[in-house]
Amino acid sequence: MKKLLAILLTVLMLASTAAIAEEADLTSWILEDDTSISGTISFWMPFNGSQGMDALIADFNSIYPNITVELNTYNNNSDGNMSVNTSILAGEVDVLASFGLSNAYTRWESNMYADLTDLIEVEGIDLVANWGSDAFKYEDRIYTLPCGGLSYYVAINMDAWNAAGLGELPTEWTWDEYLAASEAMTEYNDDGTVKVYGGSDYHSVNYFTYARGSIVGKNAYYKEDGTAAFDTPEIINALEREVQAELVDQIWFPKATYRGDNLQSQQIFLVERFANSCITPNMVRFLPDTENYGVDFIVGFAPFPVEEKGQVNYMSGVSPFSHAGICMDPSDEDFDAAWAFLKWYSTYGVKYLVAAGHQPNWTGTEVGSALELLFGSEEEAAKYVDVESFNRVVGDSTLPSYYEDELTAYTDVNSILNEYAMYALNGTMTAEEAMMEADALADEEIAAAR
Repeated sequence: MKKLLAILLTVLMLASTAAIAEEADLTSWILEDDTSISGTISFWMPFNGSQGMDALIADFNSIYPNITVELNTYNNNSDGNMSVNTSILAGEVDVLASFGLSNAYTRWESNMYADLTDLIEVEGIDLVANWGSDAFKYEDRIYTLPCGGLSYYVAINMDAWNAAGLGELPTEWTWDEYLAASEAMTEYNDDGTVKVYGGSDYHSVNYFTYARGSIVGKNAYYKEDGTAAFDTPEIINALEREVQAELVDQIWFPKATYRGDNLQSQQIFLVERFANSCITPNMVRFLPDTENYGVDFIVGFAPFPVEEKGQVNYMSGVSPFSHAGICMDPSDEDFDAAWAFLKWYSTYGVKYLVAAGHQPNWTGTEVGSALELLFGSEEEAAKYVDVESFNRVVGDSTLPSYYEDELTAYTDVNSILNEYAMYALNGTMTAEEAMMEADALADEEIAAAR
């Protein structure tokens, strides 16, 4: 493309001044010199217009008025992602936000995204300066830019918390303390059966592995030598803890019911009221949706639990989760428009993900009040959430964060983990048996991929 030569000359001139170069790492590369460029791009992502995407596109068009962005919302589940992949192969997707590393990885290895490595090098885009890490490569090539992350926390029904006499919300707590609170908030029918579980893990199977992630800081699935980590004490103990809470003590909503009934955590916490608290990365997304998730209690927030108090908690910050790239050939006449949109979306635009429960992870973000983006004002937010704990727990990018950069056989390793974890959570294997078998199978896949 002709514009690459002009960009290269600009970057070379800027490189002579250290202060300007430092600023360029964050902002100077984002906007095109000619913001009157035109084109039409099909933008696919899991959120609809009311979940921040209409506002995002309107803001983008205030800068690029001649680029038409057509929003296509897809379901971020197995069927939805399979449909997206089919649409990519049919040439119907221009810019795609993949949610979850496994989905991004599948598309990297299947060449569904255009290779952006040369563009990124020419424009001097520093991944570390902009997103805190350069761990977004596949076989040393770059196909996507980070575009948002997740903040992991425990959402709590404050009516149940207060009725149980649990006092102030914790600023730090252990798994034992969260389990004790879950037991205290569990409600029973007259016949002794559970009416409302006190707690719950998130509905995704693999969340128990984040207990290890909170300790090691990255790659919960892998040991330092690159082999599978499913046989480690941290993983086995975390799964045993969940099995105990769900199947034995019956103080957590069962993962087997989650999966068997195709339920998600916001349903069991906000709609069906099957649990008085749950581990979640996105509960705040649903609270303003009073039509579908109207609640009559205040939601409080506590940090992701730790094994021992005082440990560095790598699950307390904002962890990278979504990756966006261009699914078209660079020769396409609208590629320049797609590139302009991708750069803007991955930087200035990520703040709008707050409306969908996700958090910005671009270091140049000036979000302002997340509560205002979600609810319109702090006063309105106070009708739904405990403001103090929200501000303290949700989306604090200054806190330590977990990330993943080990991708060897990731898709297969993740599939094995989910399959064998469910054997334990269904009660057909012990946690140790399940994880030892999963570890051996995962090591085979890792060895074969090397």
